[in-house]
Amino acid sequence: MLLAVALFVYLRPLTLFFTARSLYLRAIGMESAFTEVGGRRIHYWTAGEGPPLVLVHGVAMRAEDWAPLFRTLKQHHRIYAPDLLGYGESAQPRDGDYSIAAQAELVRGFMEVMKLEQADVAGVSMGGWIALKLAADHPERVTRLALISSAGLAFRSTLTETSFSATTIEEQRRSFRLQSDLAPRFPDFILRDFLRHSRKKAWIVRASMRSMLERRDLLMDGKLQRVRMPVLILAGTADRIVPFDVALRLKREMPHATLVPLPGCSHLAMIECRTPALHALTAFTAPAAAPPPSRR
Repeated sequence: MLLAVALFVYLRPLTLFFTARSLYLRAIGMESAFTEVGGRRIHYWTAGEGPPLVLVHGVAMRAEDWAPLFRTLKQHHRIYAPDLLGYGESAQPRDGDYSIAAQAELVRGFMEVMKLEQADVAGVSMGGWIALKLAADHPERVTRLALISSAGLAFRSTLTETSFSATTIEEQRRSFRLQSDLAPRFPDFILRDFLRHSRKKAWIVRASMRSMLERRDLLMDGKLQRVRMPVLILAGTADRIVPFDVALRLKREMPHATLVPLPGCSHLAMIECRTPALHALTAFTAPAAAPPPSRR
């Protein structure tokens, strides 16, 4: 029996991790559910009471990756964290549109299905770009916008469509180092399981990356005039994926935005600098900070 358990842990360590994380989420009161958006089955996590807060994950991620923040954020919000089309437990149609525009429309459709006329929206990395486009296209739906390590503006990059869909152990190590200076040096047996999981979604990740790298028409440079709601920009100054200069330019295009630099932090700033980042995010989205209702 012990040998069988040890063999399972050796061959499928991430399965054990994902199971433990899912059990943890349920233990803190998170609910896993499904709905249909535009004819596609979409999975999401939800919990909490208060003003709605929609959380949009990044490329090669899933809604559960917000797990370190759920316990805190659900104290003052009703959280909605959907898996984007193709990711997590959501539908993975081969003929699906995985562009930034399509995913932004999916988030808008998800809000409609959840009967959210307005909500605070937070996005990380690619999710920040999606949230930014949602806010620009449908500003009436977004109460406050939080952008974390957010893409969305043009910048020089060495990224390719395969940067986050590694096929070898060394490529996986490079991907982790690119994302964070604090990335642990996982043993090979764990990296092999990362590769096994990566292969399942590699074509979706590559489709998402192609949209970001090739669809210049979806860049938000000069298109943020309608983003007039309160905006928080959280960015690590040592980010090697989305340079800190992008955050500075987002601030210039949205002068009313609040920029919170996270010194020395890289792309996974919400993990590396969790305490100051979470403090800034919760202070920004606190119900008391909500704008007064308009009087017409």
